[in-house]
Amino acid sequence: MEKIKDINLGDALTFRAWDGNYKLLLCTSVHKKKSPHYYIFAGLTFSSFNKPVLKDVLESYFYGTGNTKSDYFKYNDDELDRMWGVHPEVKPYYLGSYGLMILRKDFLSFRSDIEYVVNVSIPTQLEMHGNGSMNISSFSFINELFSNDNLDEIMGKRFQKAFKITAISK
Repeated sequence: MEKIKDINLGDALTFRAWDGNYKLLLCTSVHKKKSPHYYIFAGLTFSSFNKPVLKDVLESYFYGTGNTKSDYFKYNDDELDRMWGVHPEVKPYYLGSYGLMILRKDFLSFRSDIEYVVNVSIPTQLEMHGNGSMNISSFSFINELFSNDNLDEIMGKRFQKAFKITAISK
């Protein structure tokens, strides 16, 4: 497995969790201008014994919410048409993702357990329309979060719903 040297907006990353299944993260934001450098990911619903490919990423769901419209972080008309076409129930609000923040220094400590899958074109700052986040500081934490349907239970308690990736992919 090749070490991940760089992470970009829209990168889908996978890892095998303690339950034996592969899980997926989707990078929604990269912050490298000022230290500390960090990445924000959306947790995806994918869980399979087989390593994911592009089709699996596009058929997955991300956790987030339909939130109030922001004049500061606007989506363009094509992005809104796609969101509302796939999830008309959120109109006139914007879809946003629940953020899983990983500091670069923490990521480096477990990057050998994470693999790059594919890059998916998504809108910038998807997490800015979300309404929450948590810090992922270790591989044990991410493993526990994603194993045995914990992510689904935790996101439900935080009033996050699963939305189709196709609603945000270009």
